[in-house]
Amino acid sequence: MHKKKVDDISFDDLIKNAEDITNRFDIDLGGLPDDILRASQLTEPYLAIIRKLMEKLMLTPEGNYLEAKQILLNMEDWFEKHGKIIRKAYIQGEVIAVDGTPLISHKRYLSGQVYACAVGGLTSKDPMNLEAKLVKVMANLEEVSETDINIEDISRIVSESDQLTRTSSWPNAFRTYQEREFAFKSKHKYIIIDGPIITEDLLTRQAGRELYRKILTSDKCFVGVIKDIHQSPAALRYHARALKTGELFVWNNLRGVLQRNLGESEYQGDVKEFADTHGEKIVRGVYKPGVKSFGFECLRKDLPNVIALLWVDRNEQPGHEIPFILEQVDSQLRGRYRPAETSRAIEVSLAGYSDDHLFDEIDERDLR
Repeated sequence: MHKKKVDDISFDDLIKNAEDITNRFDIDLGGLPDDILRASQLTEPYLAIIRKLMEKLMLTPEGNYLEAKQILLNMEDWFEKHGKIIRKAYIQGEVIAVDGTPLISHKRYLSGQVYACAVGGLTSKDPMNLEAKLVKVMANLEEVSETDINIEDISRIVSESDQLTRTSSWPNAFRTYQEREFAFKSKHKYIIIDGPIITEDLLTRQAGRELYRKILTSDKCFVGVIKDIHQSPAALRYHARALKTGELFVWNNLRGVLQRNLGESEYQGDVKEFADTHGEKIVRGVYKPGVKSFGFECLRKDLPNVIALLWVDRNEQPGHEIPFILEQVDSQLRGRYRPAETSRAIEVSLAGYSDDHLFDEIDERDLR
């Protein structure tokens, strides 16, 4: 019997199929482990078919990687053939990994919004010496006096504040921009960044497209590492599950990804022009350096060097086999700049002015 397609499943169906697991949760966790295991096992027949199709796309290190849309390859073989340049670059400190983290969580106030982040990099020559940059932005804040403001001004400020609140993705796009600008302005030729090079929340903003055009026309070699692919398209995740250790699969180009992910209202104008110009030059895929699969994105022409960057200094800890310096920059940034601690210090400063400032703006959860 055929199951319902996802498009046919309504919220009403989900409500009807809900099971009360209150009384059995303490006994067997409500059967959730079995459900999750079964969901994983049900994919096996599909994975077997996908694996056979992928094996037909296997490309040797001597093959033409510039033409084929999809490619399966053995990373170690390609590294032995093409890794000399990257080996030398690592020794000479020409490789940098860049990541970012919130300095404080995104704060919404009646008069506007405040956000701050830390971005930083570690080089292959000095993987323990973090170079960091802290950036803050205040959105929609206006200084006015009681004599200069009227009810129309208040209505406008309230409307602008509501509009900015609805576009809640801007802090992530702001941090993404700071990370990629930091990477682009670095003196290093080979750059490993956290996440895809091209993110949709930044691509749909003019400043983001301008920065991306500079990045893609530079002589630098970028590779984006997607640490968690659980939010990636199901097709990409199936191919990731079908990989064997040491393999890399080129799944799609950026143009195809954008056509799948963006709605008609977003995939038009300058965004479409960007995709038409650069979309087929950029590839996205998955690779499995150890026990876990990760995503990657790079310019197709850079693929041999990118494979070497992902392979040469991979972390040996199971489940964390991304490039060591990328793992380290994330760890050092989060260790040095803790949003919770910064928020507590801000609360102390607010309390020094008045309790009204503190209790009106503090999150209720922080008082528990």
